[in-house]
Amino acid sequence: MNRNLLLILGIVFLTFSSLVSKPTRELRIVIDAEADANFELELWQEKPNESGDTIAPKPPESILFKGNRITVTPKDNFEYFRVRRLGEYGAKGFWTQVYSTNVDPGSPLSVPKEFVAKKTFVPQAEPKKVVSVVSTDSFIIVKEKEESVRYLTKNQLTLNPSDDASGIAEVRYKLGNSHWNSAKTLTSIPVQEEGNYKFLYFSLDQAGNKEPMQVLDFIKDVSPPETKMEWVGPNSLGKGKNLYISQETKIKLTTKDRLSGPKDILVAYTCQSGTQTEFKPYNAEISIFDLKSVCKGSFQLFYYAVDRVGNEEAVKTLNFQLGSESN
Repeated sequence: MNRNLLLILGIVFLTFSSLVSKPTRELRIVIDAEADANFELELWQEKPNESGDTIAPKPPESILFKGNRITVTPKDNFEYFRVRRLGEYGAKGFWTQVYSTNVDPGSPLSVPKEFVAKKTFVPQAEPKKVVSVVSTDSFIIVKEKEESVRYLTKNQLTLNPSDDASGIAEVRYKLGNSHWNSAKTLTSIPVQEEGNYKFLYFSLDQAGNKEPMQVLDFIKDVSPPETKMEWVGPNSLGKGKNLYISQETKIKLTTKDRLSGPKDILVAYTCQSGTQTEFKPYNAEISIFDLKSVCKGSFQLFYYAVDRVGNEEAVKTLNFQLGSESN
């Protein structure tokens, strides 16, 4: 296994920030690794089995991130976490041990201020060096059932043929049904349209020896999801196309995304009195009665969606005036 996939975790802090309504847990993880490394963080409701393939019955929430630090806010019922490093072309490192998302010095799962994950695997021989030809900076890897899918979230991918130590003199490549091209220096390859792509390439060394054909499948996704709102309960259209609703009316939000799929709908509101909330995940229909009870008058509702690779929809707004009249 590539030694670059051995994961060493550095300092981990768990802090708590106070909100008006309820304290929010903030998990801050700092990893002893390069600033451009890729990692996967799993948050668990129940502790997974670290000694075998059997895992807890409830699936984890998986977060892919780049860099050697991340700050997340675990949901109330997510009590454990673990991290592993992701390499090129789907390679994955070992999971760290499972840690608690809560600070409890007396618990064996509590997170100390400093710890180092044990390196349980030591290669008997140095593995063959893998030369990075296709840069993974533009890719986001998303788990779908038992496979990982690469998504391109930019308008080009980068080909890095060689440095003096790699021995590569040239890379031949083609995107889809296009013609074969050659690259000897750092090259950006434009990817115009969204959709599925197959990238073929192989390297030639200084003596002209050719490596086996390499195939990289990916999907380009740069479009945000689209959220639709509908009224559930009493509502009617009055003069001037003003919509009249009842306190029993609720707001239902749904979203669609054509490629990677939607991840979350986020909602927030601002009251005429100045009370304002942060964006939080939408989990159920929103009650007009509850909003009026909190705001005691006019208010605004904001919402937007984000897909599984981070494309964000523009924020949409609903304005509610006194008398339950909505514009």
